[in-house]
Amino acid sequence: MARLSTSPSSTTTKVDYHIITTAYHAAHNIPQIVSPRNLTNASTSINDSDSKSLKTPFDQAYQLYARTSHMGILDPEYKTFTSQRGHGSLLYKIHARTLVVAGDPLCSEECQIPLLEELRHFRKCHGLRVAFVGASQNFAQHLQQEGWTTLHFGHERVINPLTNKVLRNQASKRMLSQNKQLLDPKRGGISVRLYCPSVEGVDLALEAQLQNLYDEWRSERHHKQGSTVQAFVTVYGLFSYRQPTLFLYTSDRNGQLKGFAMLRALGAQTGFHIDPCIASLTAPRGITDLLITTAMQLLKAANINYLSLGFEPLGSLEEIHGQMKLQSWLWKRGYDRMIKSVPVTGKAAYFSKFYPDEALASKLFMCLPSKGVPVRESVALMQFANMNVRQLLK
Repeated sequence: MARLSTSPSSTTTKVDYHIITTAYHAAHNIPQIVSPRNLTNASTSINDSDSKSLKTPFDQAYQLYARTSHMGILDPEYKTFTSQRGHGSLLYKIHARTLVVAGDPLCSEECQIPLLEELRHFRKCHGLRVAFVGASQNFAQHLQQEGWTTLHFGHERVINPLTNKVLRNQASKRMLSQNKQLLDPKRGGISVRLYCPSVEGVDLALEAQLQNLYDEWRSERHHKQGSTVQAFVTVYGLFSYRQPTLFLYTSDRNGQLKGFAMLRALGAQTGFHIDPCIASLTAPRGITDLLITTAMQLLKAANINYLSLGFEPLGSLEEIHGQMKLQSWLWKRGYDRMIKSVPVTGKAAYFSKFYPDEALASKLFMCLPSKGVPVRESVALMQFANMNVRQLLK
């Protein structure tokens, strides 16, 4: 039987991500980023046992095949499933006795079916059903051939820093002007710094500040939302799996933290996913814009052409495969009610100001076996997306 881990945070071995090292050294070529610290400045270095330990099978699979949809690696509520036969790994949560898998399997294409077969035996032993959320188009098409139902529910927006209009000063000039004002020592007095624990070592004091800022930001957002459900939320333990991450953070003249952006390495695309990107309650306007444009400059200097901004849910389901007309209508009707019950608008307009590359955009799918009426899977998908079923029925 496959190995089951209670949380991805239990995997703490040191992984050599070449693109992280490349980005770290490229930071020296970005004038607005204060030069990365020397290793001796870290308050606590990486534990010797961590740095010398071998990579686990999950580490290896994640390093090679991670996508934006695997953002749950930093959410302690996610669990990992790793093949005993070397077929790869999965990242998932359990809702309504359904194993809801985040994104594609962490494996090569030829290992997908053997891994799913191994997963089927595991599910059978535990009485669990299965569904995938955030699957790529290629994997969805693969499952269609196996008789699965697939539903196109969203897409991923991606910036190409090497060709981006903003970095060429051909667009969003007001935002760039605001960035210069923030960085001006006599006006904004904001500085940008880089923290890369896999290269520099672990700075526990800085990490505590960053996590506290994130927790305060989440608390304030929850307070503003009130009783309104916040959909598609991933709650991060920012440092539960440090190795694939680096951080850009901003400080004022007094050294007070004003915002940060986390960049997580994506092995499948040889790029990064930027999330969260937040500002403190006392931060001047434009901090998150500054962080994203700085991340774009950093990746351009490192010759990396993939910066994912994350997912945008669609207003209605598209491309439903594997269902009869009536079932497809029911899926669309249910999704329409679900998406109208929660605030998901606003992302598209914000992302557009950074001019994502439409050629790099990709479709996202929900996938589930076609056998039987998927009542339990439907409830699990809504719970996975942080939807309250009772509120939806109202």
